[in-house]
Amino acid sequence: MQHQEEGQQAREANDRRMRIERRNHNFRSMLYAMVYSRRRDMRRNQESGLYYTDWYGMPLFVTAITIVLLCCADAFLTLELITRGGTELNPFMDYLLGKGFTWFVGVKMALTIGAILLLVMHHRFHFIKNIRVSQIMALALVGYGVLVCYEIMLLRPLWSAT
Repeated sequence: MQHQEEGQQAREANDRRMRIERRNHNFRSMLYAMVYSRRRDMRRNQESGLYYTDWYGMPLFVTAITIVLLCCADAFLTLELITRGGTELNPFMDYLLGKGFTWFVGVKMALTIGAILLLVMHHRFHFIKNIRVSQIMALALVGYGVLVCYEIMLLRPLWSAT
């Protein structure tokens, strides 16, 4: 008798899960989820470190924003170097420069922001065995910082000459 009741309860629970979605999805619920996000850590032990969250934390946010700002600085400094006689070494970006500055900056920013969003979403995952995606973001931050410093170093003599 008890076995039949458990089976009935399991079927009822399954029926409830198969129903049409009852929650309302609108702009207000999206804003609420952004402000009051709930998932900060894994839910089950089976996830074994590879899981998504909807709360990323301030250090990752600062890293992502800094990379985007350094990308903006890189675009500005690259255009400044180009107008002063420099050349773009990246063939794809050089092609975009041939189409115009707007194409160059737009595609550069879109690619960077898209990549950062993808990396932030997967920041707990591993890229290669022991290298976390968050470590790759830190490396990108340092790389962009070095690049911007190098471009400023190239422009310093040109700026002081004018």
